[in-house]
Amino acid sequence: MMQAVAQVGQWLGLGGSIVANLFNPRVIVIGGYFASLAEWLLPHAQDQLQRLVVAAPAAQCRFVASTPGFGAASRGAASMVVNRIIDDPTTIMDSLPRPTAY
Repeated sequence: MMQAVAQVGQWLGLGGSIVANLFNPRVIVIGGYFASLAEWLLPHAQDQLQRLVVAAPAAQCRFVASTPGFGAASRGAASMVVNRIIDDPTTIMDSLPRPTAY
């Protein structure tokens, strides 16, 4: 089991090195199921990232685990809807069914 997790960490590191070489981010955030396995995944991912990164500034990139948990995406989507309604309450009227004439 731990060998499989280590291998996934190495693949994350490979993907992260590609991102780091292209965009030079300071942080790569790992979420979802990966966040719950962060303590086992991230050391392998970080080692792979450091070995494969090309530019010196990109070497400062690091992996971190997301803290909001599995509900982050649904909370973010809900907040977008709520903010849209707060910005313009009349937008909700467009999506309500209209009564039909008999």
